[in-house]
Amino acid sequence: MARDNRIDSLKGLLIILVVLGHFITTLDNSNIINHAVMGLIYVFHMPLFILVSGYFTKSPEQQTARDLWRGVLNIAITMAVFQLLNSIWVSYAGRDFFKALRTVPFGVLWYLMSLIFWRILLYYTPKPLLRRPWLYLAIALALSILCGLTHLGTFLSLQRTLNFFVFFLLGYYYRQGALNDRWWKNNVLHIATVVVLLPIIFWLFPRCGNVMNGADHYDVSGVPEKALILTCSIAMSLLVFNIVRDWKPLRFIGKDSLFYFLYHMFIISIVFLPLVRDHGWPTTFPFIVLYTATAMAILIGMSRIPFFRWLVHPTLKRDKREKQGQ
Repeated sequence: MARDNRIDSLKGLLIILVVLGHFITTLDNSNIINHAVMGLIYVFHMPLFILVSGYFTKSPEQQTARDLWRGVLNIAITMAVFQLLNSIWVSYAGRDFFKALRTVPFGVLWYLMSLIFWRILLYYTPKPLLRRPWLYLAIALALSILCGLTHLGTFLSLQRTLNFFVFFLLGYYYRQGALNDRWWKNNVLHIATVVVLLPIIFWLFPRCGNVMNGADHYDVSGVPEKALILTCSIAMSLLVFNIVRDWKPLRFIGKDSLFYFLYHMFIISIVFLPLVRDHGWPTTFPFIVLYTATAMAILIGMSRIPFFRWLVHPTLKRDKREKQGQ
């Protein structure tokens, strides 16, 4: 599959927003500007990132079961490596090593675990259902709305898997040509939806960032809130997908998106959290942006070190990894 520079640029933008969002949630979510930015980011940044994951997922006809499980094993090995690294780090920071090791998945590794589930679900979906995209999307949307009624939380990333599966399917079906371009690329419709719903969400549901992390519990009264936020999230995700253009600096980051995703929380917690917590560095939004830019520069430097890159893909040969670009 040939690389799409525009999609790489989109992934680069989304990774920067992921880092920015985690800086806010880690350092200061109480500042009103930080909180508003976090709410806006969380409406679409991971949903769209997951949509892109579905976009690049092969259909069951394009791969064998052996191909699927080989890919699953590669993801699982990467996840195990970073589960261990995270456990070592938190034990160094004074927390229990074995408790962290048993917390599966740890932190941002939920995405890798959910990616495993999404790919398996897609491959083993009965063909009559897979061939009816709007029915399958409607089922996934209902699961996303209703999964918050459970108490699954972060356990094995099951709730997040259900919460974001609709976005994975959207990306998959669009790449397969099963969705109408007139709807997908109708930016007027997407803008109108966002303009109407976003102020309502921020006014009525100021915790929308928490809802869209995918692991929060709510009762039946929270279902309308989740439905509104999901509708806005889909519209916002499609809008951003359509308007982002190829930009080489973002493309450079997007090609290594998984690298930045897996390492950025180490940089935040090891470098910046002590500076804020122990030395009183400011956490207003301009400084959060500055910290994000600095962290990205550190990560770019790390990406040039072969050992760090190998940890992300320990099962792939060097030439194949470089050809894939991530």
